[in-house]
Amino acid sequence: MQEVIERHSLHSEINKPNPSKQLQLESTNYDKLHKKVVDKTLELRQLKGEDLQGLGIQQLQKLEEMVERGSTRVLKEKDERIAKDISTLKRKGFQLREENRQLKQRLENQQRQVSESLIICSSSDTPQDHNSSDAPLKLGLSLFM
Repeated sequence: MQEVIERHSLHSEINKPNPSKQLQLESTNYDKLHKKVVDKTLELRQLKGEDLQGLGIQQLQKLEEMVERGSTRVLKEKDERIAKDISTLKRKGFQLREENRQLKQRLENQQRQVSESLIICSSSDTPQDHNSSDAPLKLGLSLFM
């Protein structure tokens, strides 16, 4: 029985993760990531035109090319968006002009109907109807029909 317990203890110690190795691995990963962050931060600052004093001519030229490529992409994207906005505004302008034309046409039709109704009302009235108190009522009703 004692022998089984010892083997079990020995086996569990072997399979037990070594915390110091795990910690070293995490520390190494952290160091690598930290160095990447520092390098990328410096690169970003240099792209902004800061911290350039330690760079040589070739490095400055490389940086200039990177900035020019980035600038070209930014200008291209900006131009595409402006063109898209112009297209959208033209389409909206066309729709508004068309809607305006339809509204004018409806207004003209309504005005024509009102005029026709007034003409019909005034021609169907007899002279005694002009003196009648119902004449304004007839005119008012024809406007709403």
